[in-house]
Amino acid sequence: MNSNSYLRRTLSACVLLAACASAALAQTWLKAGPYLQELTDDGVTIVFEHGVPSLSWIEVREKGGTEVKNYYQTIDGQIQVRRQVLGENSVAPVQNFAIRAEGLKPNTPYEYRVRGRKINSMNANGVTMSAAPADSYASDWIEFKTIDPEQSEHHLFVTSDMHNHPDTLAALLRVLDYQTIDHFLYNGDMTNYVQTGTNGEDPYRGYINKSVELFAKHKAFEMVRGNHDTRGDISRHFKDYFPRRDGHIYSASRWGDLEVIMLDCGEDKVDTHEEYYGMAAFYKYREEMAEWFKQLMKSEEFLTAKYRIVICHFPILVDNKRNNEFDGQPHLSSLMLPLLKQCDIDLYISGHYHPVTYQYFGENYNGQGNKFEEYIIGAHTGMRIDIADGNIRLKIADHQGNVLMDKVVKDSKAAQKTVILTTKE
Repeated sequence: MNSNSYLRRTLSACVLLAACASAALAQTWLKAGPYLQELTDDGVTIVFEHGVPSLSWIEVREKGGTEVKNYYQTIDGQIQVRRQVLGENSVAPVQNFAIRAEGLKPNTPYEYRVRGRKINSMNANGVTMSAAPADSYASDWIEFKTIDPEQSEHHLFVTSDMHNHPDTLAALLRVLDYQTIDHFLYNGDMTNYVQTGTNGEDPYRGYINKSVELFAKHKAFEMVRGNHDTRGDISRHFKDYFPRRDGHIYSASRWGDLEVIMLDCGEDKVDTHEEYYGMAAFYKYREEMAEWFKQLMKSEEFLTAKYRIVICHFPILVDNKRNNEFDGQPHLSSLMLPLLKQCDIDLYISGHYHPVTYQYFGENYNGQGNKFEEYIIGAHTGMRIDIADGNIRLKIADHQGNVLMDKVVKDSKAAQKTVILTTKE
């Protein structure tokens, strides 16, 4: 072997080792994410998990721009840091950051990247940061775009009840052409419970990692809580993974002329059921949510929407007779159905039942006076919703690629929504 050939091979080996070392370092730092939450016309929340005790932040710039702005996670006036990496069986999220970037321009492409510096020590005497180059982290720049407040065409993906089958989720996303979707909604029970440990089912392994792999670095998804999401040792950290500015799990988002209401169902049994060990208080919680919805109905955001879609894990038109055991769903229906009947809701999408295909309930189902249609999907199926020009197209498919329904619903009331308020203060 001549010297030139040897030198080339040696240099190639060094480059390969450096690349592997860099990848290993990145993997050590960024254990999960980043993924987008609560994308609006003026901001976005970026969530990620670091595997190194660190001060972490995000940098944001307009696409093609040079001016960079730093954003940190602040809690009660303090910039958030993670000073220890918790063990595999910890009952809290590990190095989980949720950082909100605000003051952005509507309908504008941006880029962000995750930054971090290792903390060597943190105590009453102060904080010591590592100055070593290997102890500073910067991800690649990642593109996203803020919401267009004038948007009149919408493409949504909805599924639920994956119960820790991320490959099924990925198949549904591909079947329903996720690359042309604007908004992704996971309607509860994406894992069987929310648990840490080697054999646990945490949100990352259950569905977030797969979402990040496909789209969630660039486009936000919304996680609607199901009854199984209230179970497990980190179920009380739900909002650490899926934060919202108003602090609630139930929420509403206005995307252009579309209003999407995401209701939180709670558990399916009575609060006093032995399975909850005296630690459930969902009746009062659902009543608080109903009061919140009464106020939402009066808001300009709601009143001026051309389309309105409700997403909730529990069905609302079926099995809603009150009882002494599985009363969570009937209790939700008793509170929310009378309110939903007062306003022009186009669709109600639910899950929970794991239908082999899907279930459909039309207007005035069983004489209940509903003016909207309900579809129950999930476990094996997903729905694509395409909205434009007053038409709502619904497509339901299973993870094997079978199209189970494909129809266009002409919304004759799209040009002028009405709300009939009969609730009392």
